[in-house]
Amino acid sequence: MKNLKTLNMAQTKVVDLHPLQFLNKLENIYAYDACVIDVYPLSKLTQLNYLFFSCNQITNADSLKNFSKYDFSNQKVPTNLQFYSKILSVHSSHKQVRKIQAENRASKIREAMTIKREYFKLQINEQIRVININIEIWAQFTQNYDQ
Repeated sequence: MKNLKTLNMAQTKVVDLHPLQFLNKLENIYAYDACVIDVYPLSKLTQLNYLFFSCNQITNADSLKNFSKYDFSNQKVPTNLQFYSKILSVHSSHKQVRKIQAENRASKIREAMTIKREYFKLQINEQIRVININIEIWAQFTQNYDQ
C-alpha cells in the first residue's frame, strides 16, 4: 500500500491514524463521519493535498501544515489559522466561519476607530497651532499698537 494516493475511510470507526504515517505518496484522505481525534500522524506526509475530515472530533488540526485543502467542518477546529501555510480553501462550520468573520470585523472596526482618533488628534493639534499663531499675531499687533 505504499503507492496509495487516495484513501477513503468515511463513516468508519477509524480512530488511530498512525499506520498512515508511512504512506508517503498519499494525496487525498476522505474520513468524514469517522472517529478520528488525532491527525498528528499525517503531519509528515508532504504529498497531502486534500483532507476531508468533516464530522470528527479533531482537536489538533494545527499539527498539519503540508497540505493545501481541507474540510474539518462540524467539529472543534482552531479559529486562529496563522499556522496553516499552504491552505487554498477553508471549509468549516457556519458557526466557526461567523466567529472568524466577526473577529475580522471587530479588528477592522478597532483599526478604523484608531485611525479616526488619530485624525481627530491631528485636527485638534492643527486648530491649537492656528490659535497659537493668531494669539502671537494679536500680541505683536497690540504690542506694536501700544508703542
